[in-house]
Amino acid sequence: AKPATEVVTAEAALAQVEVAMAHHQLRKAKTLLQKIQFTQAERPTYEPLVRLALADATYYLGDDLSLIEARSKYLHFVTLYADHRRAPYAQFQAGMCSVKQIYSASRDQAQTQIAIDDFVEIIKRWPESAYARASRQFIGKGQDGLAEHEFIVGSFYWKKRAYQAATDRSTGLLEKYTKYRHKDKVYYWLGRTLLDAKSPDEGRVWLDQVLNQYPRSKYAKM
Repeated sequence: AKPATEVVTAEAALAQVEVAMAHHQLRKAKTLLQKIQFTQAERPTYEPLVRLALADATYYLGDDLSLIEARSKYLHFVTLYADHRRAPYAQFQAGMCSVKQIYSASRDQAQTQIAIDDFVEIIKRWPESAYARASRQFIGKGQDGLAEHEFIVGSFYWKKRAYQAATDRSTGLLEKYTKYRHKDKVYYWLGRTLLDAKSPDEGRVWLDQVLNQYPRSKYAKM
């Protein structure tokens, strides 16, 4: 007769998963998680934890496809278990999946905006959670990334002598990203662009802003 199949409880399986994760055996962890079968008594407590652990194991694989899959799993968790104590964590991790796919300011910044939207959701829904403060920091960094992208596009237009387009990018940046940390260089290049566009009076207004607001900036000495 065949030996009876050993029944592993969800609790025991999660303990095995924890060991596998600690040794960065992520694919083994995913396999263990996908094989878990719940008893009716276990399901309410352990099914959310298993779903979250599966999202984590996928996230830590780190490649783009895994990050896309993990983000979907985290958001599905939030949809299913909005009142769960780990829901803010899952929403935060969804944002981190997008953060990890952001490479440089010169690339398309769609992922940056997706990450910002994920972090904004935490502040809206769980403003008192431990993840709200970290979310605010990531929103600030993300907005800086979007602003930097606008600056790079404006610089491209300036090099092409498309001065109106360059001016529009710089003024749009200043209007939309009011907390951008490098306004001194935007003021300087906006001033330079307007000078090159034969608008010297307007150009000097922006160059004066550099001298008045950022006297120690390298752009004040240029």
